Amino acid sequence: MAANGGAVIEHLSNRKLSIILGLLLCLQIGFFLIGALFAPAPSSSMEFLMTKCKDPEAGRTDKWFQIQPPQKQCQQIHDIDKYQSVPNAYARDIVFVAQMPHVRDSVQLQYSPWFQFLLGLLEVEVEYQSGFPGETNVPLSLEVRMGYQTKIEGQWTEFIVTNVTRQLECSIEEERKVDGALLHCTVLDLFELGSNNYPMYLLNIRVPVDFKQCQRNDPTARNCNAPKIHDLRIIAIHQNGGFTKVWLWMKTVIAPFIVAATVWYYKRVSALNRPRYLVENSILALGVSLAVLDFPIEWLSLWFRLPFMLLIADIRQGLFYSVLFSFWLIFAGEHLTDDKVYKSLKDYWRNLLFITVASISLLIYDICERGMQLSNPFYSIWSSETGTHLALATIYVASICTICYFSFLVYKIWMVWTQIKQKCAQLYQKSEIQRLKEKNLIYRFKFLMVFTLVCAGLTILSYIMKQYGEGQMHGDEPDESVLTYSTSSFFTGTFGMWNIYVLLLLAMYAPSHKNYGHTQLTNEETDVLMTVGGTEASAMVTLVKPSTD
Repeated sequence: MAANGGAVIEHLSNRKLSIILGLLLCLQIGFFLIGALFAPAPSSSMEFLMTKCKDPEAGRTDKWFQIQPPQKQCQQIHDIDKYQSVPNAYARDIVFVAQMPHVRDSVQLQYSPWFQFLLGLLEVEVEYQSGFPGETNVPLSLEVRMGYQTKIEGQWTEFIVTNVTRQLECSIEEERKVDGALLHCTVLDLFELGSNNYPMYLLNIRVPVDFKQCQRNDPTARNCNAPKIHDLRIIAIHQNGGFTKVWLWMKTVIAPFIVAATVWYYKRVSALNRPRYLVENSILALGVSLAVLDFPIEWLSLWFRLPFMLLIADIRQGLFYSVLFSFWLIFAGEHLTDDKVYKSLKDYWRNLLFITVASISLLIYDICERGMQLSNPFYSIWSSETGTHLALATIYVASICTICYFSFLVYKIWMVWTQIKQKCAQLYQKSEIQRLKEKNLIYRFKFLMVFTLVCAGLTILSYIMKQYGEGQMHGDEPDESVLTYSTSSFFTGTFGMWNIYVLLLLAMYAPSHKNYGHTQLTNEETDVLMTVGGTEASAMVTLVKPSTD
């Protein structure tokens, strides 16, 4: 049976602790350098001006329209303004074609499973015409057919055929209202593939208009109020293969250390002749959640088509964030409780309410968006009024809860620092032996709190950058996203920091087998330092708690 002599951080000599922290600092710098020196930007984009092809059959056949030789099958429409549509074709004889990826230097490029995902955005070009309103906000209905090839010059295999509706918003400044000037239209989400296992993709898009139905004001008529489209552009964004390789190898190397440290910590705390404290359970949960996040399941996506990988990645990231944010509240709360003893997680339910609500809200959004995209990559929760209200509600609720959480966390940390100052002011009243011991513990606790604040700050910044970058990718300027042009060092450095922080907690808060070293305390001093509320507690936790005298 292991002795309960406090946590490792309380008994480790200053020399050993300095060496460990120095090594961890070098390791942290190494994580930043990996991203800076070896990893490219996280994402890249390609832009495709869709070619307009004539279809005399108006979609009554299964013919694919493609633009690249040797099987070029497109009777190109060079000037859509002068094009005479086939009678009774309802504009379905005009096919917008994009073949992805590009041909570069007479070589057909190919997508790779290393690219992980493929996000397609649609940019609509509308020319201003006299008498046409300068602003429009109308539903745009598209008939989309997507195919793929498993090898160059092979046959196209149908991936999906679906109808897509997006809200088209366009506007133009008053001084630019000249015939032929392009309106500014919002970029539309078109599709998102959670895996990228096919080397080539083909898009055939039609914008049907049934003029007879429009004249009858038929509510089922499509595109009656849509402006005349001059061109369509596809912006395809994928994760860089070089970044994926660096990211996967980092996770593969780190994951065994996190698993081993978590198992070691579990054995240490389970060997004690008492139940685990709440803070010990929270550290254990943090180790497990990080092990789940680090596990490199993405290797499977290189050999198998796994469209659910984006959803799994979001769930794992959300799980780690939830446990990490919960730990910070519990960690701060354990150093603030006075005579009240918090024995289980349910005692913190008020503190954790914001995290729970925010996590559930984001999970609902993810399941409704990326969950539905598993069967239809062209699905978007934003395409309907009800879906838009649901999406906005989940995002607003999660954002408000997150702001409230961080405000509450800052308040708790400020209270902890206030108590630390009070303890420092009371040190002169203690004996020399106890004063030295408590002073040493305070310095170590201050370091841990500073590291926690740095970790919290970078985690929040990383989360904001990721959300902001994804928002840019789905916005009007996807090419300017921080995920496309930012350095990878920030993301690899932050990922490394999470692992270092959790490893430090697992190692330093594990029960120690040592006594207080060369410093011997009297029985009275030991009782004061090591006992609170009738239960054994960590000396560092007990020290920072307010006095109950």
